[in-house]
Amino acid sequence: MSSIDPRALRDAFGSFMTGVTIVTAVSKTGEKVGFTANSFTSVSMDPPLLLVCPANKLSSFEVFEQCEHFGVSILAEDQQHASNTFAGSKGDRFAEVDWFEDDYGTPLITGAVAHFSCSSFAKTPAGDHLMLVGKVEQFESNEKFGLGYAKGGYFSLGMEHKAEEVAHGQCARVGALIETNGKLLVEKTDKGYRLPAVDIMSEKGSRATLEGFMKSLGGDFEMGQVFSVYENTSTGNFTAFYRVERVDGPTPEHCEYVSLDALNDLTFTSSDLTTMVNRFVKEKQNGVFRLYVGNELEGDVR
Repeated sequence: MSSIDPRALRDAFGSFMTGVTIVTAVSKTGEKVGFTANSFTSVSMDPPLLLVCPANKLSSFEVFEQCEHFGVSILAEDQQHASNTFAGSKGDRFAEVDWFEDDYGTPLITGAVAHFSCSSFAKTPAGDHLMLVGKVEQFESNEKFGLGYAKGGYFSLGMEHKAEEVAHGQCARVGALIETNGKLLVEKTDKGYRLPAVDIMSEKGSRATLEGFMKSLGGDFEMGQVFSVYENTSTGNFTAFYRVERVDGPTPEHCEYVSLDALNDLTFTSSDLTTMVNRFVKEKQNGVFRLYVGNELEGDVR
């Protein structure tokens, strides 16, 4: 049997796009605990069952191992802060978010897409995790878009739909932040560096145009989400930029790959590109990508 690279396996698992949940419970001494998890699965309708998998290394593992009830909150697209808080905060996590108690005294996260109040149905050790099956005793849901997660970053379908509408209807050009092995593809010109961009083919729209452009470069690539949609106030034209992960292929003419930590040393052809690239580097480091909508001077990061 061949050995398995744990990091490579984790990355492979992470390529599966999921939602994001916060799993909560209360200890026998009354302490509220919770953790962020994207390993959430519906199991059965009759009886109504769901599955979460707390890791053995969790500081609150014994609470979930012994709990009679627990809760699951499926996070909404605007709840990245809650996800990050329960994924890494060492203090009082519940002081950082709004929450309420269900009929069993279990805390649930306010504003979530759905809430499930569960009684413990089955607990099975599985490697370095515990398979915790819950019987759904109560639940509620709404029409909000959920928060998504894939390849180490968040995404929002609601924001993506809005951005696509703007990009498809108003954009004149589409560009890409093309990343390969921690480096970003930039094009060198007489006036400085810029990102690869092309005119949008009206019959195709922004995303399809960019996909065609990426295919023309050769090699394998994976299209990401919209990163920025902004208007040039002097021309009234919009430009959309997408994140793209390029696996291989030749380096295009007049282009080069620059490591993320060296991008600050480059002079770009416009201040809006400088601002966007700096935001990309920062959000890459934080593992949270957001969407910018506005013009080259001001806008909203969502």
